[in-house]
Amino acid sequence: MTTTLKCVLDTSVCIKYFIADSLSPKVIELFNHLGYPETEIFVPDLFYIECTNVFLKYVRANMYTSAEVIADLATLKNLQLQVVSTANLMDDAVNIALNHNISAYDASYVALSQQKNATLLTLDKKLVKALATSSYNICLFNEFQIPTLPNN
Repeated sequence: MTTTLKCVLDTSVCIKYFIADSLSPKVIELFNHLGYPETEIFVPDLFYIECTNVFLKYVRANMYTSAEVIADLATLKNLQLQVVSTANLMDDAVNIALNHNISAYDASYVALSQQKNATLLTLDKKLVKALATSSYNICLFNEFQIPTLPNN
């Protein structure tokens, strides 16, 4: 039997694929699932500009080069992520944001998670805490168990 992996990925997790961190191997393990049809990893369209902004912060801190950013943006664009327009999320996102006192940006990921019935993976402890008493399916990435890859 093949294990299905279905999740929403936020920027805080994805960036560890590019910026070396103790969680980088786990993100690589997650992304190894992208080549399988049983895998669905969703992101809102704002995800790409958020990742770009994180790269810019590293460049401005002289911890990353502009050449690395260009290369990593190309890699990011080629990941087989399923992109959902924020236009399809904003009605739910505004209600979530108002009810839980979180940003519309964060709420768009939560709304996407709800719409796709998928776990939201994040490293944002504040967001997890804000939603702790809700019914939203959110998980700190370092606590998430990545299923084993399907056998070929």
